[in-house]
Amino acid sequence: MTTWFSVLLVVAGLVISGSIWAINLKVHRFERFCRLCALFGPFVLLGMFMYSIYFIKGAYYSWLLLICLSLGITIAWLCAGALMIGVLIILAVGGYWLTVTLRDANYAAFRRRFRRDFSYGWRRIKAWIEGEE
Repeated sequence: MTTWFSVLLVVAGLVISGSIWAINLKVHRFERFCRLCALFGPFVLLGMFMYSIYFIKGAYYSWLLLICLSLGITIAWLCAGALMIGVLIILAVGGYWLTVTLRDANYAAFRRRFRRDFSYGWRRIKAWIEGEE
């Protein structure tokens, strides 16, 4: 496969997976675009994978096997993209929650925990060094 075709496959998969997430999360701002991507996107990916297998890789399979392989790859591609976007959403929401929580507490809990962990680690290192000598 060419590099640009691979990049196009990745971008298309992420856009379609992101559209499915946006529909599930009821993001109304991009609703029309997301519905179009979620409706026609898997067919575009299916066609791209069929093109990839048949023409670019030169694997001359029967059409039934070609459709089955492309369909399996498309489903796996969309699941992988949805998993990646889901993890990014979880990290973004968790990071926002952590930042807001620590800011509301004036970062006191974070500083106290950091000092306690650092002093404990330093005592362990110091005891290990003194035990060596």
